[in-house]
Amino acid sequence: MKIIDTFDSILSAYQDGKFNLELWEKYADNIPINLKQKVKLDYLRNDFDNLGLPVLNALPDKKDLLEQAHSSFLRVTDHLSQKIIDKFGVDLDVTIVLYLGLCNAAGWATKIDGKNVVLLGIEKIVELEWCDESNMIALIHHELGHIWHFLYEPKTLMTSKKDKAIQQLFREGIAMTFEQTLCDDFDFFHQNTNGWLDWCNENEVRIKAEYLRRVNNNENIQDFFGDWCSYENHSDVGYYLGSRFVLYLMKEYSLQEIAGFKLKKIYNEFCKYVNT
Repeated sequence: MKIIDTFDSILSAYQDGKFNLELWEKYADNIPINLKQKVKLDYLRNDFDNLGLPVLNALPDKKDLLEQAHSSFLRVTDHLSQKIIDKFGVDLDVTIVLYLGLCNAAGWATKIDGKNVVLLGIEKIVELEWCDESNMIALIHHELGHIWHFLYEPKTLMTSKKDKAIQQLFREGIAMTFEQTLCDDFDFFHQNTNGWLDWCNENEVRIKAEYLRRVNNNENIQDFFGDWCSYENHSDVGYYLGSRFVLYLMKEYSLQEIAGFKLKKIYNEFCKYVNT
């Protein structure tokens, strides 16, 4: 595991307190990993001027949150590699980068030049106020869960909306369970504020039935994922559902065995879970 901390140069991408894309490119060129092109291609898919730029321009005025996020990052990544070895018996080959993105994501598990990378966008972390240690633990551990899953996940060609919906729920469930295993707490959800977990527990039967209904009817499941979306006024319900699905599977299988499930088996097992 390698850690890249660009905190000291983040504000070099600003001129007179405003975000400057050309200065950001110079900043990105100095990061010892080839992330610039990938990050730019991703932001071009979105309405950057209206969605990304206001978040970036607000960042210099949030120095307290910036400092808090950085301090949390340093504490959480200290001895993190050994913690994963102790829990999972594997030394993850991954580079974790704290950087200024273009509002791509607070956390992004991906590959750059064929190598595993976790990108932590400090502008999104600050916007969401995920700056304390608890939220940083959840964020980093979750993205590393995706990297761990890469080791065992079979290559699958997903063509239908149904396939993608099942795979998304499963991937987030694996990452959540990895995160919770590191915390020794299968009820740990950083989303758990204002009774969020109690509501999810009380409505689990209805939530899983609705998700399967949408899967079988090729309907959109975006309501279940993302802080900007909600299912019955509750965000990130899909992360809860995915983790409970994986926890159900762990009654019979190890997490490593589950991580290697093929898409057909995932779907069949999810149907069993819904009817349990």
